[in-house]
Amino acid sequence: MTYSPFPASTADRLDALARDVARLIERITDAALVARGLPEVVDWQAKSATAFHERATTWAGDVSGLACLAETVRFDTLRARDRAAFVESLSGRAVGR
Repeated sequence: MTYSPFPASTADRLDALARDVARLIERITDAALVARGLPEVVDWQAKSATAFHERATTWAGDVSGLACLAETVRFDTLRARDRAAFVESLSGRAVGR
C-alpha cells in the first residue's frame, strides 16, 4: 500500500480489503490442495491410516468451504466498494472522511 497525505476514501479502503481477501482465498485454496493430497501419503495397511484418511478428507472439505465463504466476503466487499464510490461521485467527496 502506498502512502498518501490524504485519508483513503471508503471505496479505496474496501478495494484494499477485497485485494487482501483475494490473497487469503489463494492461500486457503493452496492449503485445501495440500490437504486433499495428505491421504495418498499414508500407509493404507494401518488402522490409524484409515482414520487419518477420513479426518484429512473431512479437513480438506472444511478448508475448501472456507475459501467459498471468503469468496462471498470478497464479492460483498466489492459491492460495498462500488456503492461507496457511487455515493462519493454524487457528493463530490469521499465517504468516511
